[in-house]
Amino acid sequence: MKRSVSLWIVFLMVLSLVPAAEFASALYGTKVIDGNLGDWGTLDLIGQAKDNGLAGANLDKLYVAWDDQYLYIAVKTDNTQSWSIAYGIGIDVDPGSGNGYTGDSSPNDAWGRRIGFGNGYAIDYEIYFWWDWSNGMSANNFITWTGGGWDYKSLADVGANFAYTGDTSTGLQVLEIKIPWSAFGGKPNKLALITWAAGGDESSAVSSVPWDATLESLDSPFASWYSGDEWGDSDYFTELAEVQIAPKTIDGDLGDWASYELVGVSTLKGPDGADLDKLYVSYDDQYLYVALTTNNTANWGIVYGFGIDVKDGGYSGDTDAWGRKIGFIGRGVDYEIYFWMDTGNAKIGGGNFITWNGQGWDFQDVGTVVTYDAQVDPNLGLQVLEMAIPWDAIGGRVSQVAIIAWVAGGFGGDSAVDTVPLDPEVDGSDWTDQDYLSSFAIIDIPIPKPELTVSLSSNVLDVEQWQPANITIKVKNIGEVDAQNVTVHLYDGNDLLKSWVVNLSAHAEVNLTYLYSYSEAWGVHTLRAVVDPNNEIDEANEDNNVATLDIIVGQIAERQNRLVRFGMYVWPRLYPAKYEETKEMVENLLSMGLPSKYEDIIKGFELRLNESLELFNEGKSLIYEPHYELRGAMKMFSAYSRLLRLQREIKDFLESLEFKKKIDGSLSDWDETSLVAQNKAGAGAGAYLDALYVDYDDEYIYIALSTKNTESWRIAYGFAFDYKDGGYTGDTDAWGRKIGFARGVDAEIYLYWNGPFFDEPGTNTITSAEFAIWSGTGWNYLPLFKNASVKYTGGEKGLQTLEIAIPWELFGEKPEKIYIVAWITGANAGDSAVTTIPDDPSVHDSDNEWGDADVISTFAEVYIE
Repeated sequence: MKRSVSLWIVFLMVLSLVPAAEFASALYGTKVIDGNLGDWGTLDLIGQAKDNGLAGANLDKLYVAWDDQYLYIAVKTDNTQSWSIAYGIGIDVDPGSGNGYTGDSSPNDAWGRRIGFGNGYAIDYEIYFWWDWSNGMSANNFITWTGGGWDYKSLADVGANFAYTGDTSTGLQVLEIKIPWSAFGGKPNKLALITWAAGGDESSAVSSVPWDATLESLDSPFASWYSGDEWGDSDYFTELAEVQIAPKTIDGDLGDWASYELVGVSTLKGPDGADLDKLYVSYDDQYLYVALTTNNTANWGIVYGFGIDVKDGGYSGDTDAWGRKIGFIGRGVDYEIYFWMDTGNAKIGGGNFITWNGQGWDFQDVGTVVTYDAQVDPNLGLQVLEMAIPWDAIGGRVSQVAIIAWVAGGFGGDSAVDTVPLDPEVDGSDWTDQDYLSSFAIIDIPIPKPELTVSLSSNVLDVEQWQPANITIKVKNIGEVDAQNVTVHLYDGNDLLKSWVVNLSAHAEVNLTYLYSYSEAWGVHTLRAVVDPNNEIDEANEDNNVATLDIIVGQIAERQNRLVRFGMYVWPRLYPAKYEETKEMVENLLSMGLPSKYEDIIKGFELRLNESLELFNEGKSLIYEPHYELRGAMKMFSAYSRLLRLQREIKDFLESLEFKKKIDGSLSDWDETSLVAQNKAGAGAGAYLDALYVDYDDEYIYIALSTKNTESWRIAYGFAFDYKDGGYTGDTDAWGRKIGFARGVDAEIYLYWNGPFFDEPGTNTITSAEFAIWSGTGWNYLPLFKNASVKYTGGEKGLQTLEIAIPWELFGEKPEKIYIVAWITGANAGDSAVTTIPDDPSVHDSDNEWGDADVISTFAEVYIE
């Protein structure tokens, strides 16, 4: 437990000494641009941001790598929301020269953001992306500083490409970019770069990798993120990450190494001549580079050792290759490199490259394997040691290297007095104790691998007996290494349809085909293509090896089957009720007495209703006939569909009439503005008029009548209209009632309410109605229900409400004024009025109001605008 706690403390000490933005090296390596970071390694990470608390503009890490042809950049975020954000990258290909954009006087970079550069950095290129919160990645630019302005191109214009992951829910997650060196005018020896997130025009950065102190120029900690200050101030970046591109020169001078290539530190104040400082690691396609620095202040005859673990197994004992009392815990060392210090000549005096063979050590002169050089001061001893180890010497390029360096005494039996990374086993004073080292610097190195992807497509997505699907399975190897014996499976759900084995060179693709035929397993089938199903091939990304595609099988057959079942069991129940419902709608139309211009339309409705019934009966006769079931079902379906369509058209037709009042027997849409008369008394329980309403528009005059009837009597309801000079005034009106008028009336309406009459029960409905026009010498009769729209309510309590819409054309023209009166009279000719509305004195002047003679003089006067 003590050792574990000590290791953790040392690890924290090392991290605390390494700059957050420059703690690892970006090194040689080809990357697959697919939005996945699986092929990026430890030393590709060159910078990390701080958490700014902005859910949609929160950068995390920056990665850089390269090969002979391309520069590779990857940006990772910690976004949890999708905001509209600009992502920028600034690249200085000659840091320290002062050539390029700085924005000294007034920062206004290539995309108009308030961003400049300082501390010797001047940007030669900017790369910009725009992420739209609702659409994702929507724009990109590769922009070159010309000396006086910017030259804008797309990434594709310069031969670059990119890929990303993210969505409009969580925003950008990972962005990978591949840029040919030709876009920069060639491969430089060194470059410096930084990435940032900013808002729209005239904004500034709110996050960067490496993290730059300019983002903390407001009050701590990162004040006013949301009030707009950091979004709109001016930011001058000074803390770019410098990346060494040129191979290392092994000359004992670390001028071509940078602080971000640091992998271990010793904080121990060791003995004067045995005081280690830092360990650096780098690599390219040929070599693993290692550099060691010391804090020596004396020249002592000691040895410097390196332990390297690159594979399983290895030495872990207690006495190492040079007889030092050094063993290892948690790892087995496969190689040791030892150098001894020649104090007399103030130089590294040689050493060994030593391989653990499983049983013991195989020794080679270090100079025959490793290229090395050192800086040695005659008084201060070793200051710098650097070396290039060929990958071949350690079994080839590997995916992980663990390394530790130590200094020990000059004799067998001595032990380590300092290590880098610092190990808790050493204290700087005990030269002969037993040391078991465990604090290795661990470096993950991406090895080029195949990268297999798969996609599915089909020429059709609905399979029928006459229509199979031609399935295409496209398998690609987008990696840098060939893939042999690649298994590809095609599944239908969990059922394996077919397997293939293919070979795929790097960047090659193959199209596999499969004919998917109809089956009676109707429904949606999910086809699934899987490449390398048993993960036998080590790939850069294992998350893109499956593709799915939904195919619908037997959709038409299933619909036909369902259609027949409906024809047998459903439509025979539904159709009759729907038919009666539609028939009533047509009959109501026929009874409305609409203007003659609608006659053909209404007759068409009636014809189609009859055709539907005929079609349904035909289908019903076929539905149980062998081989005719589908035809019968289709006829029944067509008949039912025609009813539904006919109902919709009748409803649309009624709405198109645009009646000002809804003629439905309800007076809810009438109010006092159209009330022209109201009675306070009636002529009995079955003859009690209540209120008379009149309204109009350009096409119709609307009349509504309400009663207070509580019984159903056999009576007639009459209306008289005076709207022009002349008219009938006599003593026997249009229906032979003994009714005359003090002013000439031009038209009458009569409706017969067929209520009970002694032993005759009646129908409690209106059984006849007429519109009568005075010709000057007699009456011309028109059926009211054929020429006007009429609705009423009533029953055992007699007529309750009555609504009539009468086309003005029945009156001959729309008048400027009309006089109206309504009355109740008996059921037979020779009867007279018993009540009127408006109330008239003539219905109060006799003890026999049902049989006297009445001359009506009181009318409601309505002005027509």
